[in-house]
Amino acid sequence: MTIMRLLGLPPRVNDTIQAKAQAAGQSVEDYVRGHLIALASQRTSDEMLNEIEARLARPLSGLSSNLEEQTDEHGNQRNSAESALP
Repeated sequence: MTIMRLLGLPPRVNDTIQAKAQAAGQSVEDYVRGHLIALASQRTSDEMLNEIEARLARPLSGLSSNLEEQTDEHGNQRNSAESALP
């Protein structure tokens, strides 16, 4: 069995990764590749915050017409019972 050493990592980390790869029935390369793919697919906190900010900046579709249906001719808000009345 060829043991792969990951460059720049302390021996203890290499040993741990090798043990985990072996326990998973994978080569170190496949084990590390799988974890790197999973890591790359996760959004960062900044990416999530940017997505939330972008969504909040967009107007909600149908909101204005829904509000118009819930107000009378004077702009007063109707309750749900009043909205059902003609």
